[in-house]
Amino acid sequence: MTVDVRDVSKDYGTLRVLRGLSFRAEPGRPVAVTGPSGSGKTTLLRIVMGLESPDAGSVVFSGGPPKPRFGAVFQEDRLFEDFDAVTNLRLAAGSARREEIRAELLKLLPEDAVSKPVSSLSGGQRRRAAIVRAIISPGDVLIMDEPFAGLDAENTRLAMEYLRESSLSRPLILAVHEKDVPPWCERVSVE
Repeated sequence: MTVDVRDVSKDYGTLRVLRGLSFRAEPGRPVAVTGPSGSGKTTLLRIVMGLESPDAGSVVFSGGPPKPRFGAVFQEDRLFEDFDAVTNLRLAAGSARREEIRAELLKLLPEDAVSKPVSSLSGGQRRRAAIVRAIISPGDVLIMDEPFAGLDAENTRLAMEYLRESSLSRPLILAVHEKDVPPWCERVSVE
């Protein structure tokens, strides 16, 4: 499947946040959308997911279902506080078994964090659980809004490596600050 963003523009009253933005995301060719806070990165992701409409331009999906499903990391982790990480991810995992989910979580989380209620995890551990949730989801396209927020340098490196290894079969669009662009992503700037 490919995602073609074609000349997308978006205004909020007199504030123009996106201006004629175009790029293509496809399996094995992820895109990192960069720009300062408030530049329209999240708005772009919402447009790609069909949660907002552009004022001009379009988003075209080809080579897959006409209405794709999305595996997503949002700015908030959106995890159920009372459930452990495995149970949280089972809710999004489609047919993945508990053992498979646990094995994926252990790629980014320490053993003792996997079975604890999410409310007892650190912010970085919660963020890593949200990244794994997006990867194990049956989504056709991966959308990630600031996936490395709250992670230290070593966990950012580990999360980037995990994404590189785990996302090759689907289009991946990341919204990140310049310092968080994985070296294996094509850069697209919104400013």
